[in-house]
Amino acid sequence: ADGILTHKLPWVLVLLGVFITIAIELMGVQALPVAVGVYLPISTSSAMFAGGVVRWLIERRAQARQQSIAEVESGPGVLFASGLIAGGAICGIVLAAIAGVLGSADALAEQAPLFHALGGLARSNLLAFALFAGLGVVLYRIGLRRQ
Repeated sequence: ADGILTHKLPWVLVLLGVFITIAIELMGVQALPVAVGVYLPISTSSAMFAGGVVRWLIERRAQARQQSIAEVESGPGVLFASGLIAGGAICGIVLAAIAGVLGSADALAEQAPLFHALGGLARSNLLAFALFAGLGVVLYRIGLRRQ
């Protein structure tokens, strides 16, 4: 932003980005997903990658069933995925508000009975991965449904 406001853009870097984008497009790869993958942290990109894998699996299955890609793109899977994205954004805002008020988002979780019932599993990455994989399976099954 400073470069735009002060009219002192690093033109060498800008032109390097332009030429990299042209090269990527000439290779037949869409430049925008590559740029997003380079720009965003792996914690964000990995969720988008997982969604892309689910989409690819659904499209392969749809082709085997002679189902059109247009039908898949307007099917219930897209609506469900959009709901997951919106729900994740809303939960992120709510958790940020809770963290702002309580000083930590974990403070509320530690008061929940389920937190104590799960014990060490409550903070486990394995549980989070299992729930994420479960959402992927649900998304896959919903994505295969016909309208």
